[in-house]
Parts: sequence; C-alpha cells; structure tokens
Amino acid sequence: MKFTYKAYRDLITLLRKNNYTICGYHNYRQADKSVIIRHDIDLQIEKAVKMAEIEHDMNVSSTYFVLVSSNFYNIFSKRNEDYLRRICNLGHAVGLHFDEVKYDGKSDLVQAMEQEAALLSQCLGREVRSLSMHRPSKTTLEADYQIAGGRIVNSYGTEFFHNHKYVTDSRRNWEEDVAQIIESGEYDRLHVLTHPFWYDEKEQSASEELKRFCTSRAGQCYDDLSDNLRDLEEFLRKEDI
Repeated sequence: MKFTYKAYRDLITLLRKNNYTICGYHNYRQADKSVIIRHDIDLQIEKAVKMAEIEHDMNVSSTYFVLVSSNFYNIFSKRNEDYLRRICNLGHAVGLHFDEVKYDGKSDLVQAMEQEAALLSQCLGREVRSLSMHRPSKTTLEADYQIAGGRIVNSYGTEFFHNHKYVTDSRRNWEEDVAQIIESGEYDRLHVLTHPFWYDEKEQSASEELKRFCTSRAGQCYDDLSDNLRDLEEFLRKEDI
C-alpha cells in the first residue's frame, strides 16, 4: 500500500466493500464485523488534520492520539489547540499518546497516564477516553493497564492488542499486507494504526518526507519568531534560511 491520501481513501473503501463497520473503542461490540482506526500523532499535527478531513468527507470517525510531552509540538499553543479542536469538530475522538520513556521508571505510570489525560482534557475542553502508548516497552505491552478505573481505554490492552487483529504502518512500513488481511475474511475484529505524518498527495520516500518536515520546520520557526520579535527582517530574512 502506498503512503498517499488516495491509497488511504482506497483502504477505507476496501474495508466497507468487505463489510467492516468503522467503529471506536467504545462501540465496536455493536457491529458483527468491526474495524477500529487509530492514528498516532508523533511529529506533526497538521498532517493529522488533513487525514481527519479526508475521513470526515468519507463519513468516517476515528481516534487521534496526541502527545502532551512532545518536543515537536505544544498542544497548548493557540495554533495546535485549534488544530486539535478542528479534529474533534470533524467528529473524531482525540486520545492521549503516552510516552513512558519520559518517566524512566521513576514514577507510577498509571498515575502519570491519568495526569497527562487530565491535561489533554483541559486543552480539548472534553473528556479524554482512550490512550495509546508511544514507544511501548515489552513490560507495558504485557501489563494490560487499567486507567482511571477503566474509564480510559488502553488501546494496547489485551482486548485491542490481542483479541483484535492489529496491523500498523510503523516506521512507514506496513508490517503485514493490510489489504490481504481485509479481504481474507479471517478476522471479524480489526485494529488498524496509521501515522498521518507519512502520507501525502504523492508518494514520497521516508527520506524525502523527513527532509520536507525539517525544511517546513525552519519556515515555521521563522514565522513564530516573527510573531514574537518585532521587525525580524532587520536581523534575518526568511529567504536566508
């Protein structure tokens, strides 16, 4: 499968053609044949917004997981808060993407998850009801954490990581042939993870996409400086970077 928006639309169409109902973490049992679609926002919220708009146009609701501890974006900046609220307003759920590496074994991880979920809820103005792990350890994958007394779904819990057929495009590589899995008729419960960062209008290699990201970050950095430093061009012109 290519990493283009057209390919993603085709994936949605294929799921429907094979009689999958696109569900969330809280209503999948209502369908005989369900798929939960999840997106991890690791690097860039703008790409997630584009994916959310595509899904909205196709009458699809999915779940977007966002980091509150990212070095790449600040969820409380006005721009990013607006992006996240846009995703919500398009009919999608926003959950917490939790990075256990930040805590380095020095904290009660469940308590940390609950605290981060509360921060994200504050940002969104609505309750966070699901969580996914970022760079999960083997211990975490086996822990089956119960978060907030079960009110917050753990997407790596036994139900969604083992009882569903889980397939992912991690590191811009589908670990299994997702189209073949959908068409096989073997699974009544699918759990599909994508990373919107890798998708674009045209197929790009991983190196090309990363280069685009670094270049765009330089331009965004300049714009942010301009918002905070009067007459920035007296010191630095945008074309010089």
